[in-house]
Amino acid sequence: MGQIVGAAGVPHTPHFPGIVRRGEPLGRELERLYGEVAGALRELAPDVLIVFTSDHYNTFFVESVPIFSIGVAESAAGPSDYAELPRCEARIDAGFARRLQAELVRAEFDVGMSQEFELDHAVTVPLHFLTPGLDVPIVPVFVSGLMPPIPLSRRCHALGAAIRAVVEEDPAPTRVAVLASGSFSLEIGGPRISADSHTGVPDPRWAERVLTLLDAAEVGKLVAEASEEQLARAGNAGGELLDWIAMLGTFDPRAPAFLEAQERFGHAYAAWRVT
Repeated sequence: MGQIVGAAGVPHTPHFPGIVRRGEPLGRELERLYGEVAGALRELAPDVLIVFTSDHYNTFFVESVPIFSIGVAESAAGPSDYAELPRCEARIDAGFARRLQAELVRAEFDVGMSQEFELDHAVTVPLHFLTPGLDVPIVPVFVSGLMPPIPLSRRCHALGAAIRAVVEEDPAPTRVAVLASGSFSLEIGGPRISADSHTGVPDPRWAERVLTLLDAAEVGKLVAEASEEQLARAGNAGGELLDWIAMLGTFDPRAPAFLEAQERFGHAYAAWRVT
């Protein structure tokens, strides 16, 4: 049978690769934080990496916005935005992805199937930092956390639990790691940006609260408190937390092996060992 062997969560700020490449002071901190998570993933030695991500109006647009969708192509290139970012071609475990999508539909989750798409920075930035030295195919799971109406936090957590059930019922001994991509409190180009940037952290107390609940393994409280209203207060990208909540549904609540915040950006880096 398959098993979830571990999980991680990171931000996907599109400027981070360039900051590291140019040797800016923040670059050392970024290399250390992403490096901690990358090391944890390498230790897990997964056969496949499920990536929970929220599309930024690149893969999907207003004419068709699935609440949940799974990428089932053989591969996907990216990023589809931010031309200054390094290009990559990500392998996708298409067979596993198709089985996962079909079984989730049978489990009464109306999950779409995306057969042709590009990846945006929300996937390619984490892969850029985390997968060098880790030759593993991915399965992208899209959660509509940025385009209202967004799904309920408890439904995203239940999706993670359903994915765990599918993995554990798979007769193949597949080692699966799970990655969430996103921030806790973030405003992009809206009325709550900072005075010196096109982004802002509208609700730093909420970001701190999320960190406290993660550290205490209080996943139930996090799900209960992550209401649609609270996520809206956290910024126009506050719904990215739903990617983390879906990831947290794939294993029993436990304290992370690594957890560190970047308060000034409203996000954190974390890794869990499950087995």
